[in-house]
Amino acid sequence: MCCDFVVGMPRSVMQARHVPGRGCAETQAGHSRVGELPSLLLITLMLFAHRKRRSNAELRRQREDLTAFLVLFAYIEGLIHLAPDTQRVMKSRYSRSIRIAALPLFLALALPVQADTVKASRYYEDGLSRYGKQDLPGAIIQLKNALQQDRNMLAAHLLLAKAYLADGDVGPAEVAFREALKLGVNRAEVAVPLGRIYLMQGKPQVLIDTIPADGLPAATRLEVLVLRGKAYAALGKSAEATRAFADARAIDPASVMPLVAEVPVLIAAGKGGEARGMANRAVELAPDSAEALNARASVAHAAGELADALRDYERAIAVQPDHLDARVARAGILIDLGRDPEADKDLTALAAFAPSEPRVAYLRALLAGRRGDSLAAASHLENVARLVDALPVEWVAGQEQLLMTGALAHHAGRQYEKARKYLDVLTSRYPRNMGARKLLAAVYVDTADYPRAISLLEHVLRAQSDDPQALHLLGRAYLGQQRYSKASGLLERALALGGGDAGLRASLGFSQLGEGKSDAAAGNLQAAFDKAPGDLTLAMPLANLYMRQGDIKMALAVAQRLNDALPRNPAALNLLGVVRGASADLAGARRAYAEALQHDAGFMSARLNLARLDVEEGRFAEARKAYADMLRVNRRDATAMYESALLERRAGRLDEALRWSEKAAAEQPGDARIGLGLIEMRSAKGDKLGARDAARALSVRQRDDLGVLEALARTEIDVGALKDAQQVLKDMTRLAEYDPAALVRVGYLQLAASDLSGAAYSAQKALQGRAKDAGAMILATEAALAAKDFDGAEKRAAALRAAHPSNAKGFLLTGDIAHARKDFKAAASAYRQAFALAPSTESVLRQVNVFIAQRDPKGGIPPLMQWLKTHPDDDLARRALADLHAQARDWSAAKAEYMKLVNKGVADAGVYNNLANVLIELRDPAAVSMAEQSVARGPESGTARDTLGWALASQNRFEEALPHLREARLRLPDSADIKWHLGYVLAQMGRQSEARRELESALANGRFFDGETEARELLRNVSR
Repeated sequence: MCCDFVVGMPRSVMQARHVPGRGCAETQAGHSRVGELPSLLLITLMLFAHRKRRSNAELRRQREDLTAFLVLFAYIEGLIHLAPDTQRVMKSRYSRSIRIAALPLFLALALPVQADTVKASRYYEDGLSRYGKQDLPGAIIQLKNALQQDRNMLAAHLLLAKAYLADGDVGPAEVAFREALKLGVNRAEVAVPLGRIYLMQGKPQVLIDTIPADGLPAATRLEVLVLRGKAYAALGKSAEATRAFADARAIDPASVMPLVAEVPVLIAAGKGGEARGMANRAVELAPDSAEALNARASVAHAAGELADALRDYERAIAVQPDHLDARVARAGILIDLGRDPEADKDLTALAAFAPSEPRVAYLRALLAGRRGDSLAAASHLENVARLVDALPVEWVAGQEQLLMTGALAHHAGRQYEKARKYLDVLTSRYPRNMGARKLLAAVYVDTADYPRAISLLEHVLRAQSDDPQALHLLGRAYLGQQRYSKASGLLERALALGGGDAGLRASLGFSQLGEGKSDAAAGNLQAAFDKAPGDLTLAMPLANLYMRQGDIKMALAVAQRLNDALPRNPAALNLLGVVRGASADLAGARRAYAEALQHDAGFMSARLNLARLDVEEGRFAEARKAYADMLRVNRRDATAMYESALLERRAGRLDEALRWSEKAAAEQPGDARIGLGLIEMRSAKGDKLGARDAARALSVRQRDDLGVLEALARTEIDVGALKDAQQVLKDMTRLAEYDPAALVRVGYLQLAASDLSGAAYSAQKALQGRAKDAGAMILATEAALAAKDFDGAEKRAAALRAAHPSNAKGFLLTGDIAHARKDFKAAASAYRQAFALAPSTESVLRQVNVFIAQRDPKGGIPPLMQWLKTHPDDDLARRALADLHAQARDWSAAKAEYMKLVNKGVADAGVYNNLANVLIELRDPAAVSMAEQSVARGPESGTARDTLGWALASQNRFEEALPHLREARLRLPDSADIKWHLGYVLAQMGRQSEARRELESALANGRFFDGETEARELLRNVSR
């Protein structure tokens, strides 16, 4: 490895930078650019050698051409450098002959390279072997080679990340881990190492945002919770840190890890007693742990018990001589005790051992000051400032000692601005540090830096309400800042006294609209519009509000009345076109837009709406031209970019749609509509983490937008961050007020996020807003059923049937309750009643589920076949029929039904996957191609990867099967079927030891799986 480390940075926070170029070429023969050079030159020589023999002059020109090409080739490859004049001469003199000679070669090099999974697997296996032997550079090279052959090889990305991290190269390790996550690796594989990397890099917020503990195995969850606790502590969020550590302790009360990690947080919060209890407990659990001993020493140190602290620091050093924190703290205590010679000896040794440690330099400055050596003290302080400034800001922000060290050093050097930077962080993240807070307050007063003074002084007043100076300064700051929150309060009071004035009523309506009180908002806006029918700023939001409520008639009345008041006004005509379009009067909408453009050819809103109408009618070429024209006028037109994304998605070009969405969001990152479009596009491409990142970024800018928060909640659920989703949904419940439709949407998301009590609360709140609302009653029943409150669910279902007797959902839910109670007879009866009331696919499938629950898949076939006779285009029912045939092991019948879906063009990844499994049973060679179709449609699916690997294995293509099964294993680490398949393939390849591990793991949990008998037999064979 070629790494250039940042000078002056501790190893634990260094971020290695890869240095390409000389000395970093791959050493595996035949696979580096240098290794390829002779072959490329040979091709070049052959191109020239095959020319027809010429005269001497021609041969001389030919040699010149060859020489020029070789020089240019070397220049291109970066092997030599040419002066600019030489480059121009060569290009002008030899460009034509070089282009002609090199064209076949360059065309060959330009051909796309297809993934070679066999070669990739060979490189991976060699890399795995090297990694096991601690040959990290060799492992990294071979894993890179594997990824050159197959850039989507999940196992290679993951092992490469681990190799980089083991080699101390945290930057590339982070990239590789994130790529593995993007490709679908199980979070449990990367959560801990990626979290450690973020802490090393000083990125605690990134750790919090991207590494939730939900859904991880217990041991991994404990480590992640400890890391999150450290991250929260680094951010100054002690309460969140405490909760994280408590959750970690609950997982394994015998672990010292969370105890040790929480001690410094408690000390910083002034909770010395609790810190002492945890430190003592840690030492009891692990008396020979250097970390536990250091933690107990730090408690004694903070309490001024220097003798006890010194004793434990020395014990920690005896256990672990290179424990830096313990050695620095011991030196500090020696200085406090006046044992300067011993301290000086320790610090001199530490300066050699850890030359980039600022605390060592600061303690040496103290000793120099005691000796009266002002020059040495100043030199050490200058070194402290340089070292602290060189550290990552985010990392330093979580280190109280370093913050104070840096502030004191800069203060001593009269660099007040830099000192204030550290004091800002100290007062915000460590509010108990009274000296830093008072010093910073004085600096702000003297420099009249009122914006920064506000934050500090508000904190001061919360702690000391009778501080006259703080009150005075805070009052001045509020006066100068003109806080909009204060202004909003005054405005609301003025509106409350405004009577019937149109302007005040309109403002109240907009305020209510922002609060989600749609009906009240419509009333106030309508009253204002009645007094000012020519006011565009009232008419447009009012018409849009009516359309959102589904009242097209009222929206059309508003638009028409506006046009009567403002004849020939392009904006009024555009609104009329929008409302007509919403009412499905596309021809009328086109006429209104055209008339608007007649009055103002440059009116952009009408041009956009005409293009949208083209998209709606499938006239994609016309719409593309319209958007291209807009972008020629303004290349940064985010709206045209966004509309282009919608067009391309409608046209089925997802890559283009995503490209336009990214461009639009980059131009207007705070636009909710554009941001939601980007979230949707990333989700459609399978980039769940990217969608979540976009949603989080947008929610910061749109904190009270229910649509944005809903998108955020969905993306949190998609990545398994259920606690984060639950918090977002809790906020949405508050923002939705008593809007039943909004609350029901929130409730179903809460069910998806496993927040059953939250869903029940949303349902009850919706019913307070609108009694007997069908959607809310259904949600309340489903929430009770999900909580296994069968009596409560039955009571709510009965109330639903009574309030809405024609709604089949009441009978379906009654059947669901009986089904959950395993009363299959009652469930079937309720489902039949629902079907009689409103025949539907849903009610048919519910009846089928009763048969499946009784392990009688054949019994569900007749009702499905009967339904399909009258509904032959019901693809969902046909898929269910195919699945039933497969469960009944009627492979031929299952194949026939799946093929109908394939031939119709409606087969998704699941259909292709199931069809492939059926074909495996039929020993049909087409199983591989069907499995490949499944992977192509769902590349993130571990099940699809397993099916493809098993299909290849069934045809004795073991080397091809292996990488797919390895990737499936990483995506679904708990699947016994996948472990069995992988173990089988490894055994067939002679990898007995690894096969035995997989088979033992598959059989360990005692759960039945297809192939269990064969797996046990194979395990006996490979264990001999």
